[in-house]
Amino acid sequence: MDKVIVYAAINTKIRAMEGEFLKREDYLNLLKMKSVAEAARYLKEHVSYSQFLGEIKPDTVSRRDIEEILKRNMIKNIDKLIHYFRGDYKKFIRSLYIKYEIEDLKTLARSIFNGREPGDIEKPLSFLGKYSQIKPEKLYQAKTIRDLIYSLEGSEFFEFLIPLVDGRRENLFRLEMALDTGYFNIIRSRRLKISSKDRNLVKKWEGLVADLNNIQWIYRGKKFYHLSPEELLNYTINFGDKLTYKDRQKMCYTETLEQLYQMVLASAYGFLFKKEELSTNIYMGRRINRFIYYKLRELNRKFPLSIIQTIAYVWQFELEIKDIISIIESIRYDLPREEAKKFLVKVA
Repeated sequence: MDKVIVYAAINTKIRAMEGEFLKREDYLNLLKMKSVAEAARYLKEHVSYSQFLGEIKPDTVSRRDIEEILKRNMIKNIDKLIHYFRGDYKKFIRSLYIKYEIEDLKTLARSIFNGREPGDIEKPLSFLGKYSQIKPEKLYQAKTIRDLIYSLEGSEFFEFLIPLVDGRRENLFRLEMALDTGYFNIIRSRRLKISSKDRNLVKKWEGLVADLNNIQWIYRGKKFYHLSPEELLNYTINFGDKLTYKDRQKMCYTETLEQLYQMVLASAYGFLFKKEELSTNIYMGRRINRFIYYKLRELNRKFPLSIIQTIAYVWQFELEIKDIISIIESIRYDLPREEAKKFLVKVA
């Protein structure tokens, strides 16, 4: 079927599903809630999520319960979009959403590293096994990071993780970077089989995301893990949109965090660091997500009837779930409303 016809049908479906997103008024109302029960009741009774939250009991529901229901809804909607694609396009679209399995793998790895059981994990692992060849039941038996890596044998991630089993102290940062590097390599290999227009759009988009991830990883590696420049550079994603290999190399070899700040401030991504927040940078993730949110909206307008509409919809859904969970967390910890808003992506 002609791609224009396919994308016209997909975009019609996406517009209908976008109508289910929360409105600004919903965000502001949720921020006024005094308890998780009140927030759950609002989601159940006043917005589109009511059809998925119908059986919950607001007075006893947990943050994990809500997140799991929202993620199951997200999976359902992703499957609706995948249904429109055929052949290599379907394989490529499915591979885009391996990123959510990777996030679940990171969550599981952190729990194993900290000696916790899978049943004690606060975040639901809703995506494990959904878009890859991962067998969740094998993963849950892992007691160490090494066990976790070997339990992934046969999956698309194994070749990127097996080099970590080298007798060195288990390092979550190395595992997370290897997973993300693997993801981008999978995307790069599969995008070769889609149209040149879509291929160039995906290259642009994933390059931008790679740039943001690389900066964040270099910062984290220096500040929290004290990794060597060589190791940092080795685990950065080996492509990007604005940042060249030499840019990444210079960032990795900066001698102080202040030098790294100055390099980033002078780049296209200077918004990641604000001078008044250099001591904490707790809002870096939010700044990245807001940049992604508005960049996707811009690409949506510039490139109608392309693959970017499908990418944009799922990212927006993901960011909305993050916002809802952030609001619930702010309620749990009695965070002032104006402070809570600083962590949200879709409401300033």
